Amino acid sequence: MRRSSASITSLALTAGSILWAATPAQAASTQAASTQVVSVQAAPTGAPKAKAYVWYPTGIRRGGVATFRYKATHLRRLVSDGLVLAAFLPKNTVSKVRFTSKPSHAKCGYSASRAYCVVPLRGADTISMTMQVWIKYKYAGNYYVGHYARAVALESGLSTRDYVDEVARGDLIHKSKTIISRR
Repeated sequence: MRRSSASITSLALTAGSILWAATPAQAASTQAASTQVVSVQAAPTGAPKAKAYVWYPTGIRRGGVATFRYKATHLRRLVSDGLVLAAFLPKNTVSKVRFTSKPSHAKCGYSASRAYCVVPLRGADTISMTMQVWIKYKYAGNYYVGHYARAVALESGLSTRDYVDEVARGDLIHKSKTIISRR
């Protein structure tokens, strides 16, 4: 059985870093997965906000595939020219990660229990990404994944890993919980 929930979190972009402040949760209709809504603030003065959404499964079978979907909207309101979307997965639980949809100019990968995409905005107002994670059969129980988003200034000479290394605890969008049943 799957449930759906949504909550809003606002984040302010100040001097290249994102600061988080919680706002009231909103109820959502039942869907196939849980949803997390995040507001990205372009300036600390209360300027219009961009939003990011995360969909994730609340339950799967052992040895199954978890599908995580991200969507960011109103990105033209951001001061930065790139966005890092990352999922920090539990160590030694993943057998394969596949990005089934992503922007054509994004650089995505999986390394050190981190699945990530660095997306140059290039004037885009909306981007979306979907990834599938194959979880090893030996793993069952609660599967916690940290979802992160960080606005970055793209510079020449830096690698994709350099941008992923900039992601910090303060950039947490949501920590999802998927229950992996033993049957």
